[in-house]
Amino acid sequence: MMDERERRDIMLRAIRRYGEAAQIDMAVEEMAELTKALCKVKRATPGATTTAAIVNVIEEIADVQIMLDQLRLIFARSTDEVEEDKLRRLLGRLNSYAESNLHDWLNKQPEPGIWCRTVGSGAQPREGGAPDE
Repeated sequence: MMDERERRDIMLRAIRRYGEAAQIDMAVEEMAELTKALCKVKRATPGATTTAAIVNVIEEIADVQIMLDQLRLIFARSTDEVEEDKLRRLLGRLNSYAESNLHDWLNKQPEPGIWCRTVGSGAQPREGGAPDE
């Protein structure tokens, strides 16, 4: 397995070779590909389609992680402190949500309608990707 120094050297070489602007553009492109792959997982039917969609998501996560690491190098910043602050804020929201009446109200809602279908709702995609009515 590649060590941290070797990973960093490869990423710095890519930044020097292609340029910072191009790598920032590539990061945007990779994030868009991950977004598309995640949407496809939600529409996948059980079986081989789902397996292939999940494999694609994993590949795109790896691409995005590599680009995020390059962005940290380009902007010469660590995100550790900011991530910790955001996680603490999330924990506060989770704790207040669990104590609120909102989660009770949301859990007592009727079956999802056309605007909030879920994978488990039994809706099957039609040809072309749109779910059946």
